[in-house]
Amino acid sequence: MQALNEAADDFPREEFSALVHRLPSYARLAWVLARDPRLSRLRRAAVLAAAGYVISPVDLVPGIIPVFGQLDDLLIALAAIRVALSGLNPQQRFDMLTAAGLSDDDLSTDFRTGLSISAWLLRSGYRIAEGVTVSAVSTGRRVAAGALGAARSFRSRS
Repeated sequence: MQALNEAADDFPREEFSALVHRLPSYARLAWVLARDPRLSRLRRAAVLAAAGYVISPVDLVPGIIPVFGQLDDLLIALAAIRVALSGLNPQQRFDMLTAAGLSDDDLSTDFRTGLSISAWLLRSGYRIAEGVTVSAVSTGRRVAAGALGAARSFRSRS
């Protein structure tokens, strides 16, 4: 049963790989959006704030935490890009995404992939913590039983 559950919860490798390959396109798109005069200052500021968040060592999940530290940066950046793009009319949005080599589907899929990887990491962390806890309790019981046996043996000799 355990193997069945693990097989159903595989890491989304293909989606993650596609997302990683699109990162340079997202960076170029963010650069263009941050400078686009058709967007309000607030929308451009959102992109710039996300860029600051990405490069800042102080954020919600520190970058020293493997994968999670980078995922929160990615999700913030993608959310800011979505906010900025929503300030354009559909044709401008399409043109902007196409020029970056992206599509609306890419952006939606990559955002969902980031969320699903976060959820996968949480589930995996829970399973690991559960396994460690079960092992620790089992070991504690064996040690306690051995200590109790030794104490009884010591009392019977006294």
